[in-house]
Amino acid sequence: MIALWGHILGSAIIRWLPRTWWYRLSDLLVPLAVLGWAGHVERATRNLRRVLGPDATEAEVQRRKRAIFRNYAWYMIDLLWLPGADPPEREAAVTILDFDHIPEALKLGRGVLLVTGHLGNWDLPAAVLAGRGYPTNVIVETLEPPAWNERVQAIREQVGLRAIPMETGIRDIYAALQRNEVVAVVFDRPLAEGGVEVEFFGARTRVPEGVARLALRTGAPVIGSVGIRRGTRFVAPVSPPLAYTLTGNREHDVQALTQQIMTWFERQVRQYPDQWFMFRQFWPAAK
Repeated sequence: MIALWGHILGSAIIRWLPRTWWYRLSDLLVPLAVLGWAGHVERATRNLRRVLGPDATEAEVQRRKRAIFRNYAWYMIDLLWLPGADPPEREAAVTILDFDHIPEALKLGRGVLLVTGHLGNWDLPAAVLAGRGYPTNVIVETLEPPAWNERVQAIREQVGLRAIPMETGIRDIYAALQRNEVVAVVFDRPLAEGGVEVEFFGARTRVPEGVARLALRTGAPVIGSVGIRRGTRFVAPVSPPLAYTLTGNREHDVQALTQQIMTWFERQVRQYPDQWFMFRQFWPAAK
């Protein structure tokens, strides 16, 4: 409910002041706001310790933990700002590196599976992609409460993104790929069971297998991208299509491609650990 009412209030007042002013105000309020998010803080800190490794000092862990919640507050401000920004404003806010990998991959006519994670800002680069005339679908997780879910997905629709619920949208995903469109997936969702097991920062965990199965069934290229904050702007590097081999053993191939995605994503998180907004326990045995 905190997120819902914050969203309602923020949507009403976001244009009263420049975005940088809201950033400064959030810096004052975040330490108070996280007091009600004890579970989020604990899980984010556990994940951060794994990412930083055993040599990280406690001072560094605490500093980066504070930065995670500061950056997340700024991300939420950006999300509220996004629907009121016109396409030139969005373009000015993000630099997409190696963008040509996307139109080149679309020449195959099989669509593109664009994988990303809860790192930096994943909505703004997708909105810029849609604004450049590339139909872009986003696979979304249904949020609670439903009223907040409706508001967040409405923002994405307003900026030209087609939201497809991950729980019920498999036919829509296949249809989008058949239309040679981009399907963007926020991939880093830990699972207690199901999915496939992968190694991530030296420990085993389970993540969804859907992207790999889609790629293997449809031949759609898999491309990685993240939106990394640089002050008030973002840089979004785009990877070449991830290469994978078909061995004839489907389950092996699914696991191998999923591992390749996670290995690529690990490199991104390692560079920007305080922009990874993972408030779930990512590793079952995390201590």
